[in-house]
Amino acid sequence: MSPNTIVHQNEFLRNTIFNLVQNKKENREEISSRILKTVFEALLEVERDEFMKNKESQNKKNGYYSRLAKTLAGIFEIKVPRDRLGLFKPLILEIAKKEKQNLDQLAFELYSKGMSDRDIGSVLENVYGFNTSPQYVSNITKAYLEVRKRWQERILDKKYIAVYIDATHMNIRRSTVENEAIYIVLGIKTDLKREILGIYSIPNESAYGWKEVLLDLKQRGMQRTMLFISDNLKGIDNAINEIYPKSKLQKCIVHLKRNIWHKVRIKDRREIMDNLKIVFDLDNALDNKEKALERMNQFISKWKKDYPFLTRMNISENHFTYLEFPFEIRRIIYTTNMIERLNKEVKKVVKNKNSFPNPESALSLIWMKTMDVEDRVYKYPITRLYTIRERLLDMLDNY
Repeated sequence: MSPNTIVHQNEFLRNTIFNLVQNKKENREEISSRILKTVFEALLEVERDEFMKNKESQNKKNGYYSRLAKTLAGIFEIKVPRDRLGLFKPLILEIAKKEKQNLDQLAFELYSKGMSDRDIGSVLENVYGFNTSPQYVSNITKAYLEVRKRWQERILDKKYIAVYIDATHMNIRRSTVENEAIYIVLGIKTDLKREILGIYSIPNESAYGWKEVLLDLKQRGMQRTMLFISDNLKGIDNAINEIYPKSKLQKCIVHLKRNIWHKVRIKDRREIMDNLKIVFDLDNALDNKEKALERMNQFISKWKKDYPFLTRMNISENHFTYLEFPFEIRRIIYTTNMIERLNKEVKKVVKNKNSFPNPESALSLIWMKTMDVEDRVYKYPITRLYTIRERLLDMLDNY
């Protein structure tokens, strides 16, 4: 750019801005918009002048066309210069577009961290001097709604080594505010990475609800998995068997122990937990289901007189399925802890929300957070399974 061009443009901008500011009839926002419009158009002129230098002689300036520019200061109409061959692509317009996209992304990420609309507006104003309207954050989350829906409907891998299912609960408004279930599904892929397979809003957690979720997984391409890991929800085994009849079920041992813990006297808790540690011997690579079931029967016989509920707890072979798998994976699949850690991350962002105005807003926020976890944590494989990966894949092929 020549020195004369720069001097001419700077003098033009100074004079125009001075005249705008001296106009007392316009308010501050109008002056700011007109100044920005003037700056944009001047920069576009300079860009075209530079572009036209050293170009082929048949390419000439070719007037202007109007375009709406959307920046942090709002929306306004500008004159965009063009060339005869249509080769001129103004860089300044792309910069303005990226500026707005970056700000939208920031607001989106702040929302995913659990900040309120008002808090986000305060941050943007204090840091960037950008005043947001009450609908600004809401409009951004709506824009991402379509992205989330496409994610929810995406095609899944055909095979997963194991799949964790669990529900978290939060207050959601329909006609009234009630505590509702959000179903979350997490899978271990054949490359040993984890993937969030789906997030579903079904008001009450039930085996029927999980059947609908499993049907969705199958329709989206998941043909097989060796194992589902779940809590002790009644009827979940039947739901899994109906949709994935070849898959096995591991009921969470931690949930079972916790349930027993709360139903026994404080003075007996330590001994009972020590006994259960022997029943579920996670350190014995040679342990098998038959031996473990026998130890469980001995445990129940020992304590059933003091605690008859133990005979009614429906402790079954599904609590010992982990023993059918290689020793190296047992500590990963004997409990739902992996997906519960994900749910804790979700709880961190929803704790600032007394309630959600509708199920879609709850799903969007949870999706934002789970994608953050997937990007930060789940992009890495589960390294402890490297040594048995081929063995697991061979097992999976037989399901």
